[in-house]
This record gives sequence, C-alpha cells and structure tokens, in this order.
Amino acid sequence: MGYRPRKRNAVVQLRPRNISYEESGRTITLLSMNRDNMDLEVEIKEGNETKILADFPFAHLPKKIKKEINPL
Repeated sequence: MGYRPRKRNAVVQLRPRNISYEESGRTITLLSMNRDNMDLEVEIKEGNETKILADFPFAHLPKKIKKEINPL
C-alpha cells in the first residue's frame, strides 16, 4: 500500500572505482565510504608498508577527489 522509497545503503564500495591519490610520499586508495558518519576506509602505502584505516575523515580528502565521489 502506497509508495515506499528504496533504502540507500549506508556503506558505498569505492574499490571498483580505483580512486587513489598521492600525498607526501604516500599513496592513498579509497576502499569504501560510510554515508552516515562520512568516514572512509582507506589503504595507505608508504614504501613497502601497507596500512588500512577504517576511520579516515572525508574532510581530509583533496577537493578533486571529493568531486569525483560526490556523496550527495
């Protein structure tokens, strides 16, 4: 009965889009984004070392990358 809008997923997978950028000798690759709290899961490569952070803030991204994601 009636119209029920589709629920949007809170987590957006960004891995298939291969979005990455270089910052101060590190390569940062975006893996996923949580729309509820605007946090990203990123993979950071520094030389031979690789770390995965689950609470990288969206505000710390460069403007060019923010436009590419366009969360709204």
